Amino acid sequence: MLNLPDFLPLVKAGLHIIATPIGNRGDITLRALDVLQKADLIYCEDTRTSRPLLETFSIKAPLKSLHEHNETALIPEIINRIEAGEKLALISDAGMPLISDPGYKLVKALQDQNLPVTVIPGASAVVTAAALSGLPTDRFMFCGFVDTKKLTDFQGIDASLIFYESPHRLLKTLQAMVPVFTQRTIAVLRELTKLHEEVVRGTIVEVLEAFSKRDKILGEIVLVLSPPLKIGPTLSPQDIDIALIDAMKSHSLKDACTLVAGTLGLPRKDIYKRALALK
Repeated sequence: MLNLPDFLPLVKAGLHIIATPIGNRGDITLRALDVLQKADLIYCEDTRTSRPLLETFSIKAPLKSLHEHNETALIPEIINRIEAGEKLALISDAGMPLISDPGYKLVKALQDQNLPVTVIPGASAVVTAAALSGLPTDRFMFCGFVDTKKLTDFQGIDASLIFYESPHRLLKTLQAMVPVFTQRTIAVLRELTKLHEEVVRGTIVEVLEAFSKRDKILGEIVLVLSPPLKIGPTLSPQDIDIALIDAMKSHSLKDACTLVAGTLGLPRKDIYKRALALK
């Protein structure tokens, strides 16, 4: 048993939804470790992925796979176990369960039966990427994994947009985004919390060009797009100033210039000179 602080709450019967690290194993919480080591059974997406994490902390609770194809079939079993007084845990391969992962049907079924369900919060790629992106976080929308056929559904949303993407699809996705999100900048976040964590920011065209030069693109990827910059069809010097002032409210001077220049199709050096004058 792990030697954990005695201020942790009593682990009761029910389903405990537990966030696990998204890369760095040190990001697991004390409460998560306490529940995992006291669980009668841990449901996970893939036992081969979860077992090494649990072994790191000498947790020996039994594992059982729960994924999108068997979730519904397992609900009666889980209900019976909780009614019998068992402590159950639900984890995903990484991050917060139910976020683009199975679990929603199970949670709803348990709540419909008035059975105890709780969440042990922790790592999430969505909020980690939002915080690290350098883009506005006062209002954002998580859009799940990218479906390039449905990008236009998000075109007019006045908020930062967050997508999951795989490395082998990144270039095609960026190419598809160029004509759709003409008034947004992007941050591509790779290998969050890991040794080679990286953030690449700029216009979508600039970021596409940067990744196109690489021999390989590796690691889990999150895309964060800025809210759209609103510019009318007819531009005047005053329009440019308004765009710059608005962009500088939520961006550094450098990023604001890149955003406005890319959106308006104007030379960045001219926009930069105007930004310095405004400052």
